[in-house]
Amino acid sequence: MLWRSYYAPGTWQMCWNKSLDLLNLDLPGLDKKWQREWEKQRLEREKDKKSSLGSTGKQKDGEKMYILPMFPYPSGDLHIGHLRVYTISDVIARFRRMQGYKVMHPIGWDAFGLPAENAAIERGIDPAVWTRQNIQKMKDQLQAMNGCWDWEREFATCDPKFYKHTQRLFLLLHQRGLAYQEESYVNYDPVDKTVLANEQVDANGFSWRSGAKVQKRLLKQWFLRISKFRDALLDDLKYLSKDGGWPERVLAMQQNWLGKSTGAQIKFAVIAYDKSTYSAIEVFTTRPDTIFGVQYMALAASHPIVKEFAKSDLELQAFLEEIPDLPPDSKAGYLLPHVRAINPLAYENSSPDAIKASIPIYVAPYVLSDYGDGAVMGVPGHDVRDHAFWKHNRGNEPIRMVVAPLPGTANPETEPFVSPGRLTFHSGPYAGQSTRDANKNIINLLESKNLGSAAETWRLRDWLVSRQRYWGTPIPIVHCHACGPVPVPDEQLPVELPKVDGHWLKGKAGNPLEDAHDWIHTSCPSCGGPAKRDTDTMDTFVDSSWYFMRFPDPKSENVPFSSRVADVALPVDLYIGGVEHAILHLLYARFISKFIATTPLWPAGLDQEIRGEPFKQILTQGMVHGKTYSDPSTKRFLKPDEVDLSVQSNPIVIATGQKANISFEKMSKSKYNGVDPGACMAKFGADATRAHILFQAPVSEVLEWDEDKISGVTRWLRRLHRHIKIKWGPDGLMNKSDHRRSDFNPKLHLIDYVANQRYGNVETSMLANPAIDSSIKETADTVVAQAELEMKLWRTVQYTIASVTESYSRTHSLNTVISDLMALSNLIIETSEAQWKREPLTFHAIKILIQLMSPITPAFAEECWDILHSPRRSLLKTIFQGTPNYANLFRPGVSFTDIFHPLSPSIPSIFSSRFPETDETYDMLAPQTQSCAVQINGKFKFTIDIDIPPTQMSMDNLEGWIMLMVLKSKEGKKRFGSEEGKIDIRASKKVIVVKKGKLVNFVL
Repeated sequence: MLWRSYYAPGTWQMCWNKSLDLLNLDLPGLDKKWQREWEKQRLEREKDKKSSLGSTGKQKDGEKMYILPMFPYPSGDLHIGHLRVYTISDVIARFRRMQGYKVMHPIGWDAFGLPAENAAIERGIDPAVWTRQNIQKMKDQLQAMNGCWDWEREFATCDPKFYKHTQRLFLLLHQRGLAYQEESYVNYDPVDKTVLANEQVDANGFSWRSGAKVQKRLLKQWFLRISKFRDALLDDLKYLSKDGGWPERVLAMQQNWLGKSTGAQIKFAVIAYDKSTYSAIEVFTTRPDTIFGVQYMALAASHPIVKEFAKSDLELQAFLEEIPDLPPDSKAGYLLPHVRAINPLAYENSSPDAIKASIPIYVAPYVLSDYGDGAVMGVPGHDVRDHAFWKHNRGNEPIRMVVAPLPGTANPETEPFVSPGRLTFHSGPYAGQSTRDANKNIINLLESKNLGSAAETWRLRDWLVSRQRYWGTPIPIVHCHACGPVPVPDEQLPVELPKVDGHWLKGKAGNPLEDAHDWIHTSCPSCGGPAKRDTDTMDTFVDSSWYFMRFPDPKSENVPFSSRVADVALPVDLYIGGVEHAILHLLYARFISKFIATTPLWPAGLDQEIRGEPFKQILTQGMVHGKTYSDPSTKRFLKPDEVDLSVQSNPIVIATGQKANISFEKMSKSKYNGVDPGACMAKFGADATRAHILFQAPVSEVLEWDEDKISGVTRWLRRLHRHIKIKWGPDGLMNKSDHRRSDFNPKLHLIDYVANQRYGNVETSMLANPAIDSSIKETADTVVAQAELEMKLWRTVQYTIASVTESYSRTHSLNTVISDLMALSNLIIETSEAQWKREPLTFHAIKILIQLMSPITPAFAEECWDILHSPRRSLLKTIFQGTPNYANLFRPGVSFTDIFHPLSPSIPSIFSSRFPETDETYDMLAPQTQSCAVQINGKFKFTIDIDIPPTQMSMDNLEGWIMLMVLKSKEGKKRFGSEEGKIDIRASKKVIVVKKGKLVNFVL
């Protein structure tokens, strides 16, 4: 009955159409299929209590590879920038696993911070609830991208099990005198109502989070003494630059932020007309050679002299109140009355009279309180800011130029000269000296008079870690009236955040810990008397400064991590993230890592090959910009529903009918150009999305996201899958040659042909025999053609293995990996279609192709690998086996993938196979001939095949050699010669050979 039904009218066509449907690759369906299988494998590993740390079974003992992307803040939505960094990370981790390394590739959550607290205030919910919901949502999104993560190492920094150890590290720093509390002017964000580190304030004085104008307030705060490690942080940048470990851009940003400057510390005496006495003003300068050009002194608002004057000077008080609202480059100044400064060289007999006069003292907003001593010697002739300040406050008073350009260089007379040069006559006895010599000699003079000395200063300041907010790690200190600040004992850790549910319902900012009276009031661990907990929490950068050290030992309870584990796992081999973290996060992580290396937690960290550095190599990915539409008239950014995209290349503003402007901009809600990676993966599949992300731009450059271009990737994958299914799959309707022979060795096979002129059972040397039978010669010709195809294919395979391996492992040029794989795919398909039967070497080539692309397209590769290794079976048997009625095939909900290609349980995952390595046949398979295009007087005539010329041949000999090859060719004999009607190329005035003989032009 079944067969009668099968042959009923229309039935065969339905079944055939059904069989063709499975060739229409369902990439999102493959994601789901293989995600289920990977989860099943993960659970089996857990059941067997096997670690996921490099579980290929073919690893190099003791050779670990710790690959880590910067962990995400759980905002609730995985954006396309996240997807880019995690795709890069996953690709490299999968590649290294296949190479046999013990790979650790963990993920976690940077879960504390102001955004969660602000969201809690807006929504009236506990930030812990909001954060947990977001973590689960983003975890689902990460799993949907076909990533392979060590989920058993997962943690969130807001978990008391984690921040207990953050508190331990804080107390260890406190014990070493590296965590301290002091009163200081700090950056205060009036919107978020918390203080900010210097690094969290932009160049214009605004908060990096809220965008509010930052204020200066005097508060008692906690600091970490990062300045104790500044020399090591600077010196070891040279170590990090070796072999391109850290990008030059990141190293430069760190060096600039550390900001070591060498120069002189100089004392300027202060005289007061009212006979008051003031301490000398001490300034640091990198240009002591300009001391003869000092025309005023400028003090920061916090300088002791300014504070003293402010007690009685009402105008000064008003000016100081205005300073927080002034821009950082403000030229405003307040002249302190009845007080002047004296140049320390004024009393030298040899000094010019001009510098013996007293100079004015200003309060200037552009002087930073934390640079040097909060004082600047104003040299308007040789400093841009000093020049602008002088012009604004002193008008057209003359400017003294004490350094002149070297001969042969010029400088506009109206601008300050800021480069080194030679001192002018205004510099008295130092006139004519170079900047370098004058610096040295002036410092020596100042030291001899006890008026100055050689000195250095740093831009880096101690790390302010106090935050007046709730959602962060509590500072484990209690304040006792009798004992002062007392560390919380280890056995009482963690100091957990109290529940303050009522606060969130009020919808107001501020620190709710200040009102948590039951939590604040406690007993002193030292004397047992009444005490109060510190209500500040730590900057979230404290959590991220050491989290990477926790991943290797995430379950440790009594210590942050085992020293034994740390010595094996650390440092991180490859750290991947955005360049925007080059200063804040990476600098803090280096500091904490170097500190931990001085403790028993990481003994190996002090090794000269490690130097306490946390990351061997940094890979910074570029930003992702989105396609943005704007109105050509108003320049207003347009929402998607305001643009007619019927013709993608010609977007029309619906309201006006004008063509919309198209640009690629940083993604933001205000530009309506955000991309939902979840929607993209649901539409095109995770593998195609991953490949598209990598293909569109080099890793370190900006990626202009254009979803329309993903079609090129999907066409590639569909074409390759269709070819594998039809030509090489178990259901293929081709001949039954045994292309999967286990004893077949491509290298030996090709060596046999090249060295012995043997292809299989055919002696190709017989072609040289003129008496050979024409039918045998025809067969032999076909065999030779087949062999040449295979040699070209296998040489390309070897090139691609080398190129792709180099890109995965060293250059990280992942965009070129995709182009290499596409090129190899095309050649494999062309070669396969040119063969009259399925050949073992081509089968090996396509297996290698799938292995090479598997880190990028894991689900697609698993599917193709399974097809290539599945037992051969009849297509009709596949369709009807176990199906009592063919109509069941067409019932709703039946998956083509599951019916036509169910998993073969005996086939190991492609990720348990070894990543391909070259077999040293590349040079052996170099072609013996090349095409040569022949031109006469620049006009193309014909193309011939010639032998590849010897590499050592000189150009003169090459010209003659190629001419001989052309004359010996069939086409050359026909067209060239001394006979009538032919062209005599021997009489050429000039022979031009291009690209080693690939083109020759005979100029007659």
